Amino acid sequence: MSALPHHPSAERPRPSAWARWRADLRLARRQVWRTRGSSALVVLLVALPVMVLGAAAVFWQSHLPSPVQQATLELGANQSWLEVIGGPDPSRTQAAGDPYSSHVDTDENGDAVNARQPEPTSPAGLVPASATVRAVTEHATVFVDTAGGMASVPVVTGATWDAAFTGRYEILAGARPDAAGEAMASPGLLARLGAQIGDTVTLTDAERTFTITGTMHQLDQRPGVEMLFLPADARNLVSGGETRWFVADWQPDRAGLADLNHAGLIAYARDLQLTPAALQAARASGDDETWSALLFGSMAAVFCGYLVVLLAGAAFAVAARRQQRTLAVASSVGASRGDVFRVVVLQGTVLGTVAGIVGTAAAIGVATVALAMTDGGARGTFWGNWGVKLPWGMLAGILIFAVVVGTAAAIVPARAATRGDVIGALRGAGRPARLRTSRPFWGLAAMIVGLGAAIAAALGCAAVTAAQATGHYNANVDQTVRQVAVIGLVAGPVLFQVGIILAGHWVLTVASRVLARLGIAARIAGRDAAANPSRVIPAFAAIAACAFVATFAMSFLSMANRAEQSWHSWSGPLGSVSVRSQTAADTLDSDAFTAAAEGVVAPTAPQHMALVSGTMTASYDHDTGDLLDPEMAVWSVAGTTCDTCAPLRDLSTGWVSVIAPDDLETVLGMRLSTEVLDAYRAGTALDVNTSRRFAQDGTAQIVEWTAEQLADYRDAVSEYQMGSIAATDLPEPTAVHEVPARTITLDDGADWLGLAISPALAGKLGMSTVPTTLIATYSGPVSTASADAIRAAAADVRVGETGTLSVSVERGPASASPWLWLISGVTIVLVIGAGAVCLGLARFERRADDATLTAVGAGNGLRRRANAWQALIIVGLGTLAGVGAGLIPSWGITQGYNAQSLHFADTPWTALVVFVVVLPLVMTAASWLVPPRAPDLTRRTAIA
Repeated sequence: MSALPHHPSAERPRPSAWARWRADLRLARRQVWRTRGSSALVVLLVALPVMVLGAAAVFWQSHLPSPVQQATLELGANQSWLEVIGGPDPSRTQAAGDPYSSHVDTDENGDAVNARQPEPTSPAGLVPASATVRAVTEHATVFVDTAGGMASVPVVTGATWDAAFTGRYEILAGARPDAAGEAMASPGLLARLGAQIGDTVTLTDAERTFTITGTMHQLDQRPGVEMLFLPADARNLVSGGETRWFVADWQPDRAGLADLNHAGLIAYARDLQLTPAALQAARASGDDETWSALLFGSMAAVFCGYLVVLLAGAAFAVAARRQQRTLAVASSVGASRGDVFRVVVLQGTVLGTVAGIVGTAAAIGVATVALAMTDGGARGTFWGNWGVKLPWGMLAGILIFAVVVGTAAAIVPARAATRGDVIGALRGAGRPARLRTSRPFWGLAAMIVGLGAAIAAALGCAAVTAAQATGHYNANVDQTVRQVAVIGLVAGPVLFQVGIILAGHWVLTVASRVLARLGIAARIAGRDAAANPSRVIPAFAAIAACAFVATFAMSFLSMANRAEQSWHSWSGPLGSVSVRSQTAADTLDSDAFTAAAEGVVAPTAPQHMALVSGTMTASYDHDTGDLLDPEMAVWSVAGTTCDTCAPLRDLSTGWVSVIAPDDLETVLGMRLSTEVLDAYRAGTALDVNTSRRFAQDGTAQIVEWTAEQLADYRDAVSEYQMGSIAATDLPEPTAVHEVPARTITLDDGADWLGLAISPALAGKLGMSTVPTTLIATYSGPVSTASADAIRAAAADVRVGETGTLSVSVERGPASASPWLWLISGVTIVLVIGAGAVCLGLARFERRADDATLTAVGAGNGLRRRANAWQALIIVGLGTLAGVGAGLIPSWGITQGYNAQSLHFADTPWTALVVFVVVLPLVMTAASWLVPPRAPDLTRRTAIA
C-alpha cells in the first residue's frame, strides 16, 4: 500500500503569538489609513478631551510657585520678616516652613498654661543692631477724596518702593518717593481718584495731602486693584492693618527662631523655608490641593472618556461594518476570530495613540495662550502665573488615557465583527440588528430600581429633617440614614442612565412603531434608528449624560443662588442707595433728617426718592440699663420665626414700616397692580417679608404695648422656649389690632421692611411714626462715582447735636447667571456635537439606502424629512431622558439638609425647556436644511 502524498503545510510551524500580533497591527494600520474619514473623526473625538484635560493640567501647574518663587513673593529681596503674634510665652513654637502654624501649651480647657503678658511693640533687641529693618503695614484702610466724593481704599505703609522689596512689590511707572509728603498708588486707584502721576491725594479724616510720584502694585494683586502706598511715618493715619518688620540682611536660624517665638513673634526666614524638612512639610501641605486637583481631573476624565467611548464607538461600529468584507476575506484565508477582534481593537489603539500625541501637543499650545491671556500680574492667583510649567506625570497619564479610551471605544465593534457571517459578508450582504429579549428586561429593571432608589433616598432625607424639627432625633441612626440616602441620590440616577442604555434598542424599536404612523419619512427614520443601535444608542446615551449632568448642576446652582438671595441682608431694592439716621428715634428731628438725606442724594440725580418711617422705640439708660420711659407706647407685629418652630405666635417678633402709597413701588423695587395699591390705600397691610411670617388667613396682628410690657413679654418668651413657663403665663399687651393683610412676593428680599402699612392706617391705630430711611433709585445700578459723592456728602452732615447719616449701596448677592450660561453653552455644544456625529455617520452609512430610495422614485424632499426625523429622535429622546434623570437628585436634595432653604420650584425651568424642546427642534431644522448628498446609484446592499 503506497503512502499518502506528503502535503507541504503538514510541517509548517504555527506562527508565534508575536508574529500574529504584528500581522494584526499591520492590518489595523492599513485599515486606519484606508478609512481616513472615520479615522480622522475618531482622532478628533479623542483629541478634544485630551487637549482640554492637558491644557487644564498645564494651566494649573503653571500657577504653582516653586519654593524659591514663593519665598521671593513673601520677602522680595529681604532675608526674613517678623510679626507679633502674642505676648511672651516660653512654650510657643512655630513650624519653620509655616509661620502661622504656631501654638502654646494649654490645659484641658484650652487655656494657655502660662500667664498672658503684654505683646511687644517691635522686634527691637531680638534683631542684631546692624541689621536693616523696615516696618511695613498691610491690609489697612484709609478714606481719601475721590473724583466723585470720598472712598475707603486699601493702604500699605512703609518704604515698599525700596529695592529690598523687589519681587514683592513692583514699580510700574514714575519715580520712587524721596521726600516727605510723597506716595505711590496703583493704576486702579489713580483711575478712581481721577488723577495722574504728579497730582495729589488727600486723606479725608487726617486732612493730609501726599504727592503721587509713580505707580506700583503688590505682586499678588492685580494692578487694577485700588491700593495706596504711603511712607512709614503715615502708620498712625490709617485704620487697622498688620505690621511686619522686613529684615534685609539677617534671618534667624532655628535657635534664633525659638527665641523669637518665646518673645511673642513669628518669622518667615528664607533659608528655613528652603531646608529639606520645610520643603517636605510644604509638599505634604500641598498634597491636599494636588489630590483635589487630581480628583476633579479624574472625574472630568471619566465623564469625557464615557462620552468619547460612546461616540467613537459609534464611529468604529460604522467603520467595522465597512470593513466586514475585508475582515471576511482575512477570515477565509485563515484569520481566527481572535485575529479579527485584535485587528479592530488595535485600530482603536493606533487612533488613540495618535489622538493622545496630537491632543497633548495642542494642550500645551492652548495652555500657553490661556496663560498669556489671563496673566494680570497677580502672582499666586488665577490672574497671574509663574511661566509655563509642564506636569510631565499628568501629561503622561493623559496620553495613556487617550490610548485606553481609543482602545475601549473599539471593543464592542470588535466583538460584533467576530460574529459576522463570512459567506454573507463576502457577497456584500447585511443583516439587520436583532432585539435581544434580555436587554429590555434588564434595562427596565435598572431604570425602575434607580428611580426607586433615588426617590427612597429623598424621602429618607425628608424623614430625618422632619424628625429633627420635632425633636425626635437619634444621631447615630439619622447619620446612617443620611449617608445611605446620599449614596442613593447619586447611584439611583446613574443606574437609571445605565438602564436607558441597556433598554435603548427596545426604546428605539417602540419609537419606530409609533413613528410609522406619522408618514413615510418618520417611518424610514425610525426603522433606520432601530436597525442600527450600535450607531444611534451611543449618541443617544451621550446626549442623555450631558443633559443629566447639566440639569443637576444648573438646578443646584439656581436653588442655592435663590437661597443666598433669601439670606442676603438687603438694605433696599437692587441698585438703590439707602440713607439712614444714626440718631435715637425719640430725639430725631424728622424734618431735619428728611432735608439732610434728600440733600446728600439729590446731586446724583436719582430717578425716584421715597421715605420709609417707623414707630418709636424704647430708650434705655446707658449706665443702669433701665427704661427711660416705661409707659411709652411701642408697637410690634405678631408672627412666627420659622415654619418648624413651636406653635407659638410670638406677638413681638415683627415690626412695622410706614410707607406712603405713592412711594411703595419705589421702596419695593417692583410694579404693583392697581388692585394691590387700592387695597393698600384702603388699609390693607402688605407682608413683604420673604419668610411670609406675618400675614395669616388674610389678616395680620399689630400689637400695642407699653415699653415695660414689651420688655417683660420678650423675657417671658425666652423662658417659654426653655420650657420654664406655659404659654398661658405670657404677659398680655395693651391691645391687639387685627388688620386685613396680604403677602406679596418680591424679586429681591426685603426682610428689613417687615409689615408695610399706609400712613392712614398708622394714624387710625394711633401710632407715632418717625422717618428712618430714604431710598433713592436710579435708571440702573448706582454708579461708583455717585456712591462716593453721597458718602462724602453724608460724612459732613449732622442731624441734631450728635446724629449722623449712614449710607448703604445695595449691590445684591453674587448672581449665578454667568455659571448657568456657561453650563448651558457647554451642554448645547456637546449635544450638538454628539448629534452631529451620529447624524453624520447615519448619512454616510445610509448612502446605499438613499440610492435605493432614489431608484424607486423618492426625491430630495423625502430624504430631507427622513434626516430631520432622525435628528428629532436622537436629540429629543436623549435630552428628555437626561433632563428627567437630572431632576431626580435635584428634587432629592431639597428634601435633605437644606430642605428649608433649597426649593425645587427654583429650578431653571426655562433652560430645561430649551434642552428638551428648543434644542431638538433646532437640530431637526438644521438636519432638514443641510441637503443630502447626491445618491450613488451604483451602490446596492443585499439583505440576507
